[in-house]
Amino acid sequence: MLEAPPASAAPAPGEPAEAFRVIETSSAGCGRGGTFVNELRRRTSRLRPAQEGEHAILFVVETFENPGGVRGRLTMRTVSGVTTVREVPGSACHEVESAMALIAALTVDPLAGSAERAQAAPAPTPPLPAVETSEPHDVPAAPQQSNWSIRIDPSVTLRTAIAPHLAWGGALAVMVTRERAKFLPSFGLSAHYSQATAQRPAGSADLQWVAAQLLLCPGGIRPGESWDFRACASFQAGRLRGIGIDTADPATKAIFWASAGAELQGRVKLLGPLWLGLEATAELPFSRERFYIEPGQTLHRVPWWGASFGLGVGVLFY
Repeated sequence: MLEAPPASAAPAPGEPAEAFRVIETSSAGCGRGGTFVNELRRRTSRLRPAQEGEHAILFVVETFENPGGVRGRLTMRTVSGVTTVREVPGSACHEVESAMALIAALTVDPLAGSAERAQAAPAPTPPLPAVETSEPHDVPAAPQQSNWSIRIDPSVTLRTAIAPHLAWGGALAVMVTRERAKFLPSFGLSAHYSQATAQRPAGSADLQWVAAQLLLCPGGIRPGESWDFRACASFQAGRLRGIGIDTADPATKAIFWASAGAELQGRVKLLGPLWLGLEATAELPFSRERFYIEPGQTLHRVPWWGASFGLGVGVLFY
């Protein structure tokens, strides 16, 4: 079996250890035992506590409650101003803090995660740095993340009820969502448009539908960090217009459209703020009016129920 020689736990001769500071915030009750700092010092000696007024690497350690465990966010800012952010999910505070400490150590010491490094004889441990509660004057404070977010959802739709057959269309929604809560409530407004053609031997008509929709989603579930489901109630108000074509006496008729329904939303995280969304709605139109061609050939009558489906890529803003 081939084995690599043990890695040295100390900086190379003439290579000084880099100064660092730590800021910890937690809404999950973490950070009380100094796990992050202890793990960071255990994994590498190429970092040392910064002295007062000294420029240093900044580690901002944030931990939040997460369904089934804890979620951590590590923000690392170098002396030159380069900032990187990593997120780590886990089942407990110690697990998440230890993982973030390993990530932080690897930024200055590529061997910090090796088994040999963990078994190397440790150097005398200097006093642990105090966790700072405020930023030095030369480093901007880490922003606090809101529990509420704004979501912009453009989508392609396919719906029944507005024509004798399925009609293609589009929608644009603006949603306010609570991303860090047990029941994931949300609400928002959306604009919808669809068009289809109804045909009979005596003529045909273009059917154009526009509506505004109010969406109220009292609850949802998040089985995983990157996907969720929400159940919503929908209310629509708008217009359905028929424009006669290819008839002896073409005419235009418009009716007021109103409906209520239930919608199920599913989302999957793609990259960064981008999410793939899928939604299905069952709705009850309040109008049963019809569009017809004389003498009595009905082009379309609004049914007592309808359905719609949407697929789109949304952007989540914090």
